[in-house]
Amino acid sequence: MSGMEGIAAVSAAGVIALLLVWMWNGRRKPAVVGGWVLFMALLLLVSPLLQASAVSLDDPGGFYNIMPPGQDGTVNAAELAAYQLGKQYPKHANDQTAMYNDLVFRSPGLEEKEIPTFFKKASLGARGNIERTYSPVSGAVIQRDSFGVPHIQGETRKAAMFAVGYATAEDRLFLMDVLRYLGRGRISEFLGASKANKEMDRAQVMAAPYKEEELTRQADNLCSQGEEGAQVCADVRAYTAGVNAYIRKAILNPKLLPAEYPALQQIPRKWKPEDSVAIASLVGGIFGKGGGNEVASGRFLRQLQEKHGIKEGRRIWEDFRSAEDREAPVTTEKSFPYNQHDKTDPESIALLDVETADQAVEKMKPPKMVADGPLGPIDLRTPSQMSNAILLSGKYAQHGKPIAVFGPQTGYFSPQLLVETDVQAPGLRARGVGFAGVNLYVQLGRGTNYAWSATSAGADNVDQWVVKLCEPDGGQATLKSQGYLYKGKCRPMEVYTHRQIAKPSAAGVPELAKESLVFDIQVERTVYGPVQARGTVDGKPVAVTTQRSTYGNELNSAIGFKRINDPVFMKDGAQSFRKAFSKVDYTFNWFYVDQQDIAYQHSCLCPVRDPRTDPDLPVWGTGEYDWTGAFLTSDQQPHEINPDNGYFANWNNKQAPDFRANDANFSYGPLHRSLHLEKRLKQAVQSGNKLDRADMVNMMMDAATVDLKGQEVYPWVLKMLGDTAPENDSRLQTIRDVLAKWVAEGGHRRDFSPKDGKYDHGTAVAIGDALFPYLVKAMFGKVLEGTDLPNVLEDSPRQGVGSAYIEGYYSYVQKDLRQVWGAPVRDAWHTAYCGDGDKQKCRAALWKAMEQTASDLEKEYGSKEVKDWVYDGSRDTIDQEAVGLMEAPQMQWVNRPTFQQVVQVGVGP
Repeated sequence: MSGMEGIAAVSAAGVIALLLVWMWNGRRKPAVVGGWVLFMALLLLVSPLLQASAVSLDDPGGFYNIMPPGQDGTVNAAELAAYQLGKQYPKHANDQTAMYNDLVFRSPGLEEKEIPTFFKKASLGARGNIERTYSPVSGAVIQRDSFGVPHIQGETRKAAMFAVGYATAEDRLFLMDVLRYLGRGRISEFLGASKANKEMDRAQVMAAPYKEEELTRQADNLCSQGEEGAQVCADVRAYTAGVNAYIRKAILNPKLLPAEYPALQQIPRKWKPEDSVAIASLVGGIFGKGGGNEVASGRFLRQLQEKHGIKEGRRIWEDFRSAEDREAPVTTEKSFPYNQHDKTDPESIALLDVETADQAVEKMKPPKMVADGPLGPIDLRTPSQMSNAILLSGKYAQHGKPIAVFGPQTGYFSPQLLVETDVQAPGLRARGVGFAGVNLYVQLGRGTNYAWSATSAGADNVDQWVVKLCEPDGGQATLKSQGYLYKGKCRPMEVYTHRQIAKPSAAGVPELAKESLVFDIQVERTVYGPVQARGTVDGKPVAVTTQRSTYGNELNSAIGFKRINDPVFMKDGAQSFRKAFSKVDYTFNWFYVDQQDIAYQHSCLCPVRDPRTDPDLPVWGTGEYDWTGAFLTSDQQPHEINPDNGYFANWNNKQAPDFRANDANFSYGPLHRSLHLEKRLKQAVQSGNKLDRADMVNMMMDAATVDLKGQEVYPWVLKMLGDTAPENDSRLQTIRDVLAKWVAEGGHRRDFSPKDGKYDHGTAVAIGDALFPYLVKAMFGKVLEGTDLPNVLEDSPRQGVGSAYIEGYYSYVQKDLRQVWGAPVRDAWHTAYCGDGDKQKCRAALWKAMEQTASDLEKEYGSKEVKDWVYDGSRDTIDQEAVGLMEAPQMQWVNRPTFQQVVQVGVGP
């Protein structure tokens, strides 16, 4: 009997005794009193059962989710041996991969009754599917369901948070360790002193150079932020205690200790609140930021101006910049102006000299994020943006209740960076996922009668400033100077050494002897933030320093998550949702659904910049052009409840009209992968048919296998090419016709019918991929040659991370072809580029690109026959990268969130 049940039983006995005394004292007639006694006795005696089933009574149903490979992310020595001998996985380490992967082959065509086959029920409470029940602390019970998900019931909030920490350590201890060391820039101390690990440390330290006392200060500062901050602070302490309780047991019990520790000759160290701060800085730096690439943007502008002249170079730069293209797909049609600076002061702009700009950009490139682990590489690459969301108003849905299919994309790992939890306690009622190590609260999931999710928004919350170097003693400044001019004075940079002892291990043996074990990184900071590179402006020495609005405040956003987990705070539905995420500082798009409403809210600690500055280019960090000190309010950021069109569709696309793309984003043109979702959803709404959850899942999955070139780019290429190849070239005609058939059938990359390990349009995919670089060169080679446009040519599925088509030259090609063709174009470029705007010359250039493609494919496949050019679909396969010693199986390529929810509140079980 739990403490809660015991209290209830004692209370029942006491009340019965009192009533009996009352009755026999003659205050009530025996029959009447007897009835009341029986009623009260039964009520109080079953109260423990009522409490135990309260979750079921409170849960309206209609919630499903999925997250491969599985809940269990800990493999002990015995389980590792079974895995290595026969690929035998622990029970819940790989039980969601097949469900996730098989939907690719079932949808479209999925029926409502089949949803439980491909998604698990996301109920509050285990609801009878209990495999294990235990109590890690007095006052809290954990029940593991048939998928291993922990359902935590706490008599007190403190006990519940303890249990959350304990359960998280059970499922993700080694991953949490990797993340806390990586967040501190000390992965070499943990995994080993290899070159790759040192490079990752160096990059993290340059992005978030925190001293240990600064991490402590962040944790302490949270406690002083009113009642809510104090509660989060208490929750952090309880969570930390729970993690440490598991660590103590694991050190003494081989069944609980992850096998990676013996392989590394390590033991897990005590968890601290500072560890959660370090992980928060890592997560926020990957998923919750935008901008901070002004030097590269400025280099591109200067290159164009040197090549084409000052005026023409600027016009070309603005064409490709795509900062405020009115054709860009948006999440809300409402206007939310941001960074609209019409009166830029040219004196504020600090463009690095081209020679040193190249060096600076190269130095500031992010690392490859591939560490050396105990048995090989640990690929920690994550897609910068991939999460998506489609939400439908109840007006267009069966049962008259809104539907949402949404989720975050955080890459594919074994185990996942996210971990699932269900918590019921005072002030806490939610189920869903959070990043391991900072998952005090459910960050993406559901509450009692609502659900929410997020996509990375990439609003502009990071700036690169150029400071003028100086010598405090008045001497001649050089590129090595550690002073900078700020508000008329030469200030010394804050300089310190980040030192670690990177001991040798199976994952990283130092290249030299003792001296390479001591790994030093010199950190230099200005009032803006860390110094990341040096260069010259007009020949004079400068440094590039980065300012991020959330730097030094990594944990503050926890208050927003605390709110969304609190059923009392969320009493006003969509309006409460907006208030909750007004306290999240990271830049995300948040989406919400309940039984009546769908809603959207953008979050960001977005700085209001000096209107004299150009938000796309590096600015002088002299103090004259600093941020104003104001930040966008929640109401000033994109938001909407129940849009007139009846739906939301987002895939990391532009937030709203007039909300300017951040300086690092050159891809908010007329094409975006969000069109894969929006076009299908819009057509379904306009059909007049009421949609169910299966319809929404089918739209999501149909969009998830589309090649953006096939759906949006090649229709215009084909139009420009015409129906007939030049000089009746039969092979070129075949290539053109193969592409045309692929486009007509949707431009998919999928092995759907028959399921034979090959893409249905494998030849067209091979042609489409090989052709695109030649198209770009044919159309823009003359104008862009010798320049560095800050955009990738193509975001291909071949990266193995699932995500694709978030950036690239797709919009450039399609927009220019429409302009050359003479089709309507809003925000037309100042000139057409393909064939210098001449349709016939452009057509000839495109056919030439087709010839070059044919030549390449003939060599690649060793055949002149077009039918032999069949793309190997396994090149797109998703790798569930092992963060440790066990790797989950590969999956069919799909452009889909990692964790995904299907929600129609109150419909179905």
